[in-house]
Amino acid sequence: MDILITESQKGILLTEGIAEALAEIYSGTKDYSSDLYKRVKRRLDINFGVLLTFSAAIGGVVEPLESFLVGKYPDLSEDQIVLILTAVVAILWKENSKLIRELLDKVKSQGLNKEFMTAIKKSNQLKNSFKQFLTNSLQGMSVSLDVLSYTYMIPLLGYLVMMYQGQEISPEQVELLVTRLSAIGGLTIGSEVISKIVDTIRKKSKNF
Repeated sequence: MDILITESQKGILLTEGIAEALAEIYSGTKDYSSDLYKRVKRRLDINFGVLLTFSAAIGGVVEPLESFLVGKYPDLSEDQIVLILTAVVAILWKENSKLIRELLDKVKSQGLNKEFMTAIKKSNQLKNSFKQFLTNSLQGMSVSLDVLSYTYMIPLLGYLVMMYQGQEISPEQVELLVTRLSAIGGLTIGSEVISKIVDTIRKKSKNF
């Protein structure tokens, strides 16, 4: 039996489905940081609270970074990966200098300087590319751009690109999508900023 829906209903189903998927990705970055917090506590005996305070933002950078390290250095142990990731987070999120020194001393004592420097370089590349994207997207807008507070959007961007590459989205559906995204718990960027970012992705996605 054929089921007929109106264009309006189609738009709602489309954007609600996307928003739900994006919400799951956002939640996943928070879950990743929570899991990393437990691993750091268990393996390094450090109460690394920044992983819970900035959970989604840290997950946006560190989860893909961990995947990169596992692929590039398959011989690294779980303890070594956790140590490198913890040192990277401590530096990026400007933890106290005493902790940073302790972590870097451990990295050096285990002969992990090369792997650590590769991780720092890769995380800075990711952060700087994302910052450039945001800067280009938000030209003409008065926005305080602390890129690290927005990095939870990194895995969301890839999903949006795939969406636009595979769908014809009307302006009304884009507006509805922005409304859904703005309503996701924890997304602190205003709807105007989200709209600007979504519009930039929509225009560029065919070239990605």
